[in-house]
Amino acid sequence: MKQLKMCRPSGPVAPCALPEGYTYAPYTGAAEEISDWLSICANGLLPDQAPSWFESSILKYPDLNPTRDLFFVVDPTGHRVATSAAVSHKNGEGYIHMVGSLPCCRGRGIGRAMLAKTLTELEARGCAYTTLTTDDHRLPAIRIYLDAGFRPVLWQDTESDMSARWDAVLATLGYEPVEYLTEV
Repeated sequence: MKQLKMCRPSGPVAPCALPEGYTYAPYTGAAEEISDWLSICANGLLPDQAPSWFESSILKYPDLNPTRDLFFVVDPTGHRVATSAAVSHKNGEGYIHMVGSLPCCRGRGIGRAMLAKTLTELEARGCAYTTLTTDDHRLPAIRIYLDAGFRPVLWQDTESDMSARWDAVLATLGYEPVEYLTEV
């Protein structure tokens, strides 16, 4: 079963600050950054912390330049607690990749702030639109994406009814029906 897909056309991004004491830090290639990325992403995005995940998900991801695209959120004690990547594909599409946070920092507005930062970066690069993929059960993230102007995309999935899956997600979140986009 394919992940859900969402799309947002280029346009102004509402600013959103990190909570007090939290900061952004770029990926610099340090070994501890890879370890921290694996720990963050193993909390809902990856099945485990195998180092091969960083290589396949970041280093070998099309058009992703880690030192330009990957960043972390650092808590007031200096620990990396969240991550996201802003990928600008050669066709003008922006892609938000591997957004994750440790459970201890969820519900503090970090996800909204990371999304605003990532979208602002992709806007600055001139992306005509931005897409992302996510899982049906990541309801808090989907709420953030919808509130930021993303819309569900119905894309081909022979293993499921994409429309029914989106209907269920929107109903669970308490959203009125929205216009679905066709595959972009």
